[in-house]
Order: sequence, then C-alpha cells, then structure tokens
Amino acid sequence: MTEQPTGPAPTERGVSVDQDGKSNVWAIEPKMEVSTKTSEENMSSALIAGGGLAAFAVIAGLVVTNLPDPNQF
Repeated sequence: MTEQPTGPAPTERGVSVDQDGKSNVWAIEPKMEVSTKTSEENMSSALIAGGGLAAFAVIAGLVVTNLPDPNQF
C-alpha cells in the first residue's frame, strides 16, 4: 500500500477555485527595487555613459569621413 502525503496540499500563487468550481486567476505584482545609490554615484555613471557615447560619435564620424569616394571607381 502506498501512503498519502500528510502535509498541506501545494497551492499555486495567483490561482484559486471558488465554490462554483470556477477558477480565478490574478496577477502578483513583483517586488519593487529601490535605488540606494547616492547622487554622486548616479552622476558618475551618467558621465561615463555620456563619455562612451561621445567617443562612439567621434569614431563613427572619423570612419564616415574616411570612406572611399564611390565615384572614384
């Protein structure tokens, strides 16, 4: 004979069945994350991102200006 588990039945989060037998599904909102960075850390991150964007723009500009002339061929 096999024994039945005696613990509570596993339940799904966000799903239930009402007394009429209809299933109800609802959303569970994720936990919100709060930024703990200081304004100085945020500013340094923004400066690094801006510097990377500027460097990309300069490199792209140099590549575009040094492309060969298509009328030359």
